[in-house]
Amino acid sequence: MVDLKENGDRPQTYSSPAIIERRRRILEETRKVIAEQGIAALSMNEIGQRAGVAKRTLYNAFQTRERMIATAIQEYFDEYVSRIVYSSPPGTMQHNLERMISVVQRNRKIRNYIKAIMALYFSSDVDRDIWTAMHSPAIHHNKQWIEALDATKQLQPWVQVDKLVDDLVRFEYATINDWAQGRIPDDEVIVRLVSSYLSCLLGSLKGAARKEVEALIKDIAERGMDALPMSPKTKTKAT
Repeated sequence: MVDLKENGDRPQTYSSPAIIERRRRILEETRKVIAEQGIAALSMNEIGQRAGVAKRTLYNAFQTRERMIATAIQEYFDEYVSRIVYSSPPGTMQHNLERMISVVQRNRKIRNYIKAIMALYFSSDVDRDIWTAMHSPAIHHNKQWIEALDATKQLQPWVQVDKLVDDLVRFEYATINDWAQGRIPDDEVIVRLVSSYLSCLLGSLKGAARKEVEALIKDIAERGMDALPMSPKTKTKAT
């Protein structure tokens, strides 16, 4: 994962409550502009005015417009995921699915923002820092599970862990993008994402992991949302 924090040449400055609050304001206004206008229209001048800071301050903190956008995107995702209360331990199918489901539930409340960043993710000329800021957070949670399967010899011999994880993230985001564009209804997106994701993964699995995934896919086909593993907080909101 790329380090998108502010330059650390003067750590004593960045520990100041005023500086921390200013940084929070800058990133919050950046995300608001992304949701309101998209990324193409975002300018350092507007962010400076909205956050009440000089344009020079933005460049001192983030060096470039692209790094400021990337930091806003990545930290927003990381902060949300860190607050998910899981029922299952890391490195399990259930843990990863709880994360996916919780994120999609959050996405439904910020559709314009998600639509803007997904359009950028799939753009042919997206800045590398911004693309990495969107791609890398989902890598970690998928990789925990896939590495656990690899360690217990439950992956097919032709599978390469890093490539499989990359493909899973791309599939996850492609489905979210289709939802954001209105091609998948709100009330179908979670079941569609999870069942399709697991179906794509099935060919890479063997042994107990394959049986577990097959059983869940069948259960989802029969019971829909009721079959899905959700965090306690998400389950409360869904009922």
